Amino acid sequence: MSEVKKDQFALPLFSIRRKFNQVSLAVLLTLLLTVWGIIVSFMAYRSVQDLLREGLGAADRSGGVSASPSNVEIVTTLQGISSGSLQLLAFGLLSLALLAFVVYMYVTVGLRTVALEVWIRRMGAGDLAYKVDVQGQDEVAMTALALEELRQRSIKAMQLDLVKKLSQDLQDKNEELERVLAELRQTQDQIILRQKLAELGELTAGVAHEIRNPLNFMKNFSEASDELLAELRETIDENADDLDDERRSLISEICEDLAENLQRIRSHGDRANRIVHDMLMLGRGGGSIQLVDINDLLREHAMLAFHSARALDPDFNLHIEEAFDSKAGRVPVIPEDMGRVFLNMVGNACYATDEKNRERKANGKDYLPTLWLQTEQKDDAVEVRIRDNGTGMPPDVLERVFNPFFTTKPADKGTGLGLSLSNDIVRQHGGSITPHSKSGEYTEMVITIPVS
Repeated sequence: MSEVKKDQFALPLFSIRRKFNQVSLAVLLTLLLTVWGIIVSFMAYRSVQDLLREGLGAADRSGGVSASPSNVEIVTTLQGISSGSLQLLAFGLLSLALLAFVVYMYVTVGLRTVALEVWIRRMGAGDLAYKVDVQGQDEVAMTALALEELRQRSIKAMQLDLVKKLSQDLQDKNEELERVLAELRQTQDQIILRQKLAELGELTAGVAHEIRNPLNFMKNFSEASDELLAELRETIDENADDLDDERRSLISEICEDLAENLQRIRSHGDRANRIVHDMLMLGRGGGSIQLVDINDLLREHAMLAFHSARALDPDFNLHIEEAFDSKAGRVPVIPEDMGRVFLNMVGNACYATDEKNRERKANGKDYLPTLWLQTEQKDDAVEVRIRDNGTGMPPDVLERVFNPFFTTKPADKGTGLGLSLSNDIVRQHGGSITPHSKSGEYTEMVITIPVS
């Protein structure tokens, strides 16, 4: 706020308030002078008249008016004084008329000034409908004209303020509606996502259950075969004298091969059983948010996706490089859902690198399928990068990767729901997925997960 300067609000020399004091003083002085002039004139006139009557009476008593020079001079002087008194009386009457005019003007200006003061007070109280019609060309009329202009501007300002207020209220309502609409869309997306995950969970659980039964048979038969192999070895040892060295050596090699094969069957069966167990865990879904070590979660599901790819193609191999940020730490996520995201993206990387490996081998070119896994703590979020040096994607494909049922894989190898579900899951966590790719060179998925 600016500092108020001294005499900033001093009245001008010819202001209305100063004129009030000036006119009041002038009227008072004029009134006093007029009354004094009338009294003096009247008394002088009466004195002259008395002197004239006394002089004339004395002349009559002495036998006539003397024509002496002194008497004539006295009479002439008295007549002059009488004439001056009459003039002074006329001046007094004229002054009285002037006083009446001044009082009339004073009262008129005062009433108009009071009307302006009432107008100003009502305008200050917010009553802009009140108006005073002041006629004339004087200072009061000019002030009334200025007040009328101020009133019109105030009305326009109020109208503009009302329009701004209505616009602001409308904008606030629109923002509120947009917020409610966004919440409704988010709720709808969550409902659709839960339905998708529920259907996917049921399908995964059914497939895993069907796979687990033959795996159990394989395990049971491998254990029974181990027992039979042990009995066979005991029988061979008991009848060793009936066999020559060559046959005994051959039978021993066959038993060793059978034992190794049974061990491999058990090992791969256990691995398949772990995969089925993980599939069942993923199929449950709908878990609660937990603080999970994001590095461990990414590593576990990357290995699960790799083993799944190896199960489909035993010759498939993948070089994995890890660059985990120890500061990333524990992140609040639903582990089952976020595990699906990592599993799907690493699975896509395995498929892309395997396809490129087949093409390079067919052309006699060297190629090392590589997967880069990286985590990094950034402010209030954790950034997860999954990058491969596979086939990559052209821009037109990259724009549609999150569309449901869109896929570049053959019909028997993809449904087009993986990335769509992954995007929904990450959005449900308040994060985002940003894809980067160049056809024939690489594909990178950047997953941003808020830590709060």
